[in-house]
Amino acid sequence: MNINKKYVITTQPIEQAEKLEKLISNKNIKFIKWPLIKTETIEINDEIKSITENVNFYDWIIFTSKNGVSSFFSYFTDNELVNITKLKFATIGNSTANELSKFNIKANYINQGNTSEEFLKYLLKDIIKKNEQILIPLGNLAPNTLVEGLSIIADVKKIDVYKTLNISNINKKAIDLINDDNYEFIIFTSPSQFENFIELTKYKSETKKLKILSIGNTTTKFINNYGFDVSITAKKSTIEYLASEINKV
Repeated sequence: MNINKKYVITTQPIEQAEKLEKLISNKNIKFIKWPLIKTETIEINDEIKSITENVNFYDWIIFTSKNGVSSFFSYFTDNELVNITKLKFATIGNSTANELSKFNIKANYINQGNTSEEFLKYLLKDIIKKNEQILIPLGNLAPNTLVEGLSIIADVKKIDVYKTLNISNINKKAIDLINDDNYEFIIFTSPSQFENFIELTKYKSETKKLKILSIGNTTTKFINNYGFDVSITAKKSTIEYLASEINKV
């Protein structure tokens, strides 16, 4: 019997959940993985082809996620990659910069913040110059925070390079744990995860209390807008800070 086990349900993509699990020092924690979203690179189209063929037109390429990096560079051959390293690159966080390094490109600027708002603040203050040409490869559900903010001083082009898709499966183990109130947290790291969770479970805030651990304020606000309370919001929007909260259990 697992009488000492403390269950944590995570709705992240599997690779992210596995990374989080490796950071857990509390040996009593048992992860129940229930991925509710996945990402796919958008197939090359006329717009993407035109941008990649003229990529040296831009002064900066700005990345906000590992998915953005890997999807964008999937459109280039190795020989073509050599020709774009003269550009300047900015990333949010070390993990995105590390993904960039896999293509033998070093980020010129790495912001250590965790939100687009914080990233924008420092880009406007110290990095982006007036009238520079900016390219921002993003996911189809990404907010326009950077695009709108940088457009005040620069010419900005947003391009969708990956899309987020819902996974329509029910994890019976997770549902049983939630219904029996036999879990510590259910983790959400994006609004799209929670939205799909509600679509699948049909839970209502009036009749169901959830013990939610959220990765950051954007996700928390989205959950709150559905009428649900969030038990804990990580102090910073990183896997490491999520792990820190779980290790306290």
